Amino acid sequence: MKKNITIKELSKILEVSISTVSKALNDSYEISDSTKERIKSAAKLHNYKPNKLAVNLKSGKTNTIGVVLPSIKNFFMSRVLRGIDSVIAKSQYNIIISITNESYDKEVQSVQTLSNGLVDAIIIAVSEETQIKQDFSHLNSLIGDIPLLMVDRIVNSIPCDKVLVDDYNAVFNAVNELINEGRKSIALVSSINNLNVGKLRTKGYKAAVENKQDAIIVEGSEEYLEKELTTLIDLNKIDAIMALDQESSLAAYRIGKKKQVLTNKKIAIIGYASRVISEHLTPKLTTIDQHGKRVGSTSARLLLKRLDEFDGEPESIVVNSSVQKRFTS
Repeated sequence: MKKNITIKELSKILEVSISTVSKALNDSYEISDSTKERIKSAAKLHNYKPNKLAVNLKSGKTNTIGVVLPSIKNFFMSRVLRGIDSVIAKSQYNIIISITNESYDKEVQSVQTLSNGLVDAIIIAVSEETQIKQDFSHLNSLIGDIPLLMVDRIVNSIPCDKVLVDDYNAVFNAVNELINEGRKSIALVSSINNLNVGKLRTKGYKAAVENKQDAIIVEGSEEYLEKELTTLIDLNKIDAIMALDQESSLAAYRIGKKKQVLTNKKIAIIGYASRVISEHLTPKLTTIDQHGKRVGSTSARLLLKRLDEFDGEPESIVVNSSVQKRFTS
């Protein structure tokens, strides 16, 4: 492999000053086009690459954005990340990704490390443990220092830009669809009752069934959900299920398939799951599409705008979800 040369060595080869090389490589108007072309060609030939750290130290900018996510095993979060990257890749910025695995301590460590001169701004989806602890001091400390944008899992009390999904309305509308189809006993199942998004979805469900039918809410692990749903189906207590996350959706689907109540539409299910999963099930699962890539790209564009214009009131943007109707509803 050819060794990288320094700007000083390149200037000696070209017999010009270091300043002329630097200006030419940065397309300065002070340097003629012919000289720029000669210097750029020589830089490529001799494998010269600017020392980004030195450039960043001089400018006071890193041209890097930190992205802190609770998981990328979660299909929605992986789509959000893809959306962020699709926009940032076309800008002058790079991204550093940190995965917290739903840990408060890992989130605190990531935020503190990134904000200590490594990045110009941070995009974050708050971890489950952080929401349980309700300790947001590591995030509040960023306000006024570097731009912070919260995506999907937000903290209302922190004054920063936010991009969120309409969790309340998404479930409210989905449950009303089931009611309009004639479903009279709709169970809600969830394994994300500790998360703000889970609580908002539950509120949407309660509002939809209020004064129309009894609320039947089952929350817990996949194993617990399967056990409770088995009992509800065996006792003919329900005729539809609204599942609030991928784990609970697949638990409901497994029990529905096992009890043979899906193909005859005795039980309807609307859930949250990736398109890859939902469309490859037999029968296919009706899901709420959160448009994760759009959420991510919207977040990235809003943050880039904030980096250009640091001042101004924080903005909140809501990305609407939609029901992707398939066989199970």
